[in-house]
Order: sequence, then C-alpha cells, then structure tokens
Amino acid sequence: MIKRVILPLAAVSVGLLAPLVVRAAEDEFKPAAAASDAPSASAAPATPAADDGTPPPAGSEPSAAPSTSASPSASASNSAKPPVKPEDDPRWVPEPVRAEIGASAESTRPAFGERHRSGVFPIAYSERLANQRTTAVWPFYYDRKTYGEKEAVLDSESLYGLYYRRRSQLRDVDYVFPFWGRFRDEETTTWVIPPVLTQDGPGSWARWVAPFVFAGKSADGSGYAHVPALLTFTTHSEKRSFSLIGGLGFYDRTEKNIDWGVFPFVFGGSDADKLTKYTLIPPLLYYHASDGEAGSQTTLVGPVFSRTTANSAVFDIFPLLFHSHGEDRSATTFLPLFHTSHNHDKNLLITPLFATASDAEGSTLVTPFYSRYRGRTKLDLAGPILPLWFHYQDPDAFYESSLYGLVYTSSDPHSWSVVTPLFAHWQEYGLSRKTWILPSIVHESYVGGWSFDIYPLVFIGKSTDSYHSVVAPFWWDFESGKKRTTVAFPVFWRFRDEDGVSQLALNTYYQERYSKKGTAWDFYFAPIFHVGESPISNEWDVLFGLVGYKNTSGYKQLKLFWTSIDLNKNPNVTPMSLAPASAPPPAAAPAK
Repeated sequence: MIKRVILPLAAVSVGLLAPLVVRAAEDEFKPAAAASDAPSASAAPATPAADDGTPPPAGSEPSAAPSTSASPSASASNSAKPPVKPEDDPRWVPEPVRAEIGASAESTRPAFGERHRSGVFPIAYSERLANQRTTAVWPFYYDRKTYGEKEAVLDSESLYGLYYRRRSQLRDVDYVFPFWGRFRDEETTTWVIPPVLTQDGPGSWARWVAPFVFAGKSADGSGYAHVPALLTFTTHSEKRSFSLIGGLGFYDRTEKNIDWGVFPFVFGGSDADKLTKYTLIPPLLYYHASDGEAGSQTTLVGPVFSRTTANSAVFDIFPLLFHSHGEDRSATTFLPLFHTSHNHDKNLLITPLFATASDAEGSTLVTPFYSRYRGRTKLDLAGPILPLWFHYQDPDAFYESSLYGLVYTSSDPHSWSVVTPLFAHWQEYGLSRKTWILPSIVHESYVGGWSFDIYPLVFIGKSTDSYHSVVAPFWWDFESGKKRTTVAFPVFWRFRDEDGVSQLALNTYYQERYSKKGTAWDFYFAPIFHVGESPISNEWDVLFGLVGYKNTSGYKQLKLFWTSIDLNKNPNVTPMSLAPASAPPPAAAPAK
C-alpha cells in the first residue's frame, strides 16, 4: 500500500525536477548466454508434465497454446509413440522451472548477479538485486528488505524522515533523530532518550545521564562509575581496580595489592601476598609499615623512629638518642653525653672526658692528657692534646720507639734512628746510613754507592757504574758506563758515548769518531783555522778554505780562495775516454 502511494508521489516530484523521466532497466553482471539459453514461448511444451513427473495422458487439454511453428504431422506422430520416462521426454519440465512459468514480474526473483532498477537513481528508484528489494525517495523514504527461502524476510530497514527502523535476527533498531532510540543485538538492548542511556544484557548493564553520571557493569564482573562534575571516577575488574574520589581520594588495587589515600592527609596500602601494610599521615608526621614475611615493623611519629625485626630493634629520637640492638650486639648514642656499643667481644665507650675500647687483642684508653694501649703491643702517650712524650713497644719484633719532647728515637735488631728538628740520622746495620742536617743537607751511604746533596743546588753521588755531580745551574756531570755528559754552562759542553766524543769550549769545537780502521778527529778554532786527521787522510785550512791542504790516500788537493785545486790525479775518477761505451738501444720489435 505504501509503495502504491509513495511511487506516484515520487513520479510527480521527479516530473517537477526534470522535464523527462526515463525508465531504464539495467541488467548488470548478467551472464552472456542467459538470453539465448532461456526458453522462448514457441519452444515451450504444449502440455505440461504431471506433478509426479509423468507425461500427461492422451487427449488432455494443454495449459498453453501450441506454437504456430509446430506442424500437425509432428504432433500426431508424437501422440502415437508409447509413453517414455519423464527424463527422456523432451516436453518434461522440472518442478522448480514449471513453478516460475507464467509468474508475474514482482514474484520472480532475479538470478544471482542480476540487477533490475527503475526510476531516477539515486533520487527516487526501485531496485531488485538477487535476494534484496530496495525502494527510495530521498530524503523522505527509504526501504530495503533481504529475503531468504520462501520469501521470508531476513533483514529489513526503513527510513521515514527522522525515523529509522531496522528488523533482523541479530539486531533491531528504532531511532527518531535526535530524540529517542532503541537498539537491540544478540546480547543487549539499549534505550536512548538524550541525555539518558540505559543498556541491559546477560549479566551486564549501563546507565548514563550525560555528562553527569556514567555507570555500567560487564558480564565478567568488571564495571565503572564516573561523575565528572565531582571529579569521581572508578573502574573495577577481578584483577584491577582504580577509583578517584573528589579529585583527592583514590583507591588502587592490582589483584591483592591495594593502595588508597586522601591527598595530602592520609595514605595507606596492603599486599595480601607479601603480607605487607603501611599507613602514612603527613600532617601528623606519622608512618607505620609492617612486613609479615620479614617479621618487621617500622613506625615514625614526629622525631621518634622505631623499627623491629625478628632479630633486631631500632629506637631513635632525632637528633638526640639513637639505640639499636640485635643478636649479641647493641649500640646507644645520647648526644652529646656518650656513645656505647657492644659487638660480640668488642666494646666501645666514648664520653667527652674519656674513651675506652676493648676486644680480644687488647684494650685502649684515651683521655685528653694520657692515653694507652695494652695488648700484644704497648703504647703510652701523653696527650693527645699535648703529645710531648710517648713510648711504644712491640716485644714480638723487638721494636721500640720513643718521643721525648722534640727528640724521636727508634730501634730494632736491624736498625736505629734519631730525629730532631735540627738533625736526623737513620741506619740499617751493614746496609745504609743517612744523615740530615738543617736546612737541607743530606748525606747517604749504602752498599755500592753514596750521595751528598745540598738542596736545591748541589747533588753529588756514585752508585755502582754511575756517577753524577751537579752544582746548579752551572755544572752538570753525568756518567754511566761508556756514556758521559759534562756541561759547564755556558762555556763548555762535552758528550761521550761509544761512537765518539763531541766537545764545545767557547769558540773551539773538537770531535772524535771511532771505527774499525782507527780514530778520526777534527779541531775547529772558529773562525781562524781547522785541522783534522783520519787513518787514511789529513787536512788543514784557514778561514774555512781561504788556504788549505788535504791528502787522502796519496790524492793531494790544495784549497786557495775557497777553491779546490788537484795537485795530482784523483785515482777515484775514471777519464771519459776510458769509460766503457754504453750499450746500444734495443732494436724495435717487428710489426705484427
């Protein structure tokens, strides 16, 4: 009925919008052989088969007029033949096909992949596609239905202006925009009347009044409740829960671990698995915690601190009293009066007037004017305020040392020493001696050497194969093995090693060079003359070549005005006429 009313109205509307309304039938995705394979009216059998599939009896009236192309002789010959099986009879029509013959266009569903559309798409149109029917006149009306077997409606949705409606096996929708709505799916049903929302399902629900209250619960036991205006938010599940109340209070749970508080006044928490608890109240400077696994408790109340465990305890009052004790140990400090401690066989007591300590090795007493130690060793001390005397003994090492005013002495079976502000002496029997005299004179002798130093100018000494003497900054002499360096700054430098000697004294320079053939030497008196000799030559010159003479293995050379003049033939030079001819260049290779 709705279609009969709406479609004419749509046609009138389209006629007003466009001068010409074209009706078009579209066959999309239609197989190419569909038209040629479909039976025509002239090819249809004259007599339909019976319901059981057997040919009709002779003389029965046909349900359709015979084709004009069928000849009388063919009809007579067919009727004279004996009955045949239905599947062998060319006139036999299967039941599903026979049910569609003569049906109207509205009751015939298009084959899969075919689409029939009429109207003006997409403004006002009607469409059939496989198992769907669609009718639309935008924006006033829209209707779509999905059919199943025997024309059963599986899904339908419609739009009537502001009202949207849908019905299916899995979900239903009724919605009047924006005033009211109802939504249903397999598990839940939701009603919306803005700003109110309600939802119900198996073991779950939700209630909203936006933007004031949001609350809900799921089938697994989790849920939430939010009141934004009050800064209150809460979510909870089996393993996790969190709540913020008024922006100050909070509750946080992870399985069995719980923390809660009201900022900044009080905080607390517990862990059932670890057997721990704590409470904190900052305004009262209060804190308490307990640990069931460790068997400990901790408490802080203002300046008072207490901690107990299975084997120890601590009690403090800041900043005056500190006390702790445990298995065979204890310690107490009461400032500024005393400190005492006991740890196994060690004992300690400290007061402003004295201090005592004892253990398995010995005992110690310290006072401002007298102190001592008694054990394997012995110590007596006047002080420590004025340590002018002390005496120390080590009977095991036969060692003894003493201080008498400004004189310190020590002795043992191997050495002895004495130290004063003006003089000091150290001696190791048969090994070394060392003496110091104010301000900084040091003399030392030891096996294989000695040294004498006057800091910071004079340093003289000898050790095995080395020797040194320094009178800074003028004299420096170092000798070690075959090397020696001597400097008398700034007039004399001499360096000796295994290769020779180099010596510079004012404007003279002397050099020796050692080789397997002998010694070669040169002497320069700058800038007057130079003279030198080697195992195979001798030479001299004046003013570095103004006049000079050189003889090398019988080859004599005269220098005159810085020019060399040969006095006889140089045996090391071969005349050009006697030089062997150079080899001719190689012949060029023949071209290939």
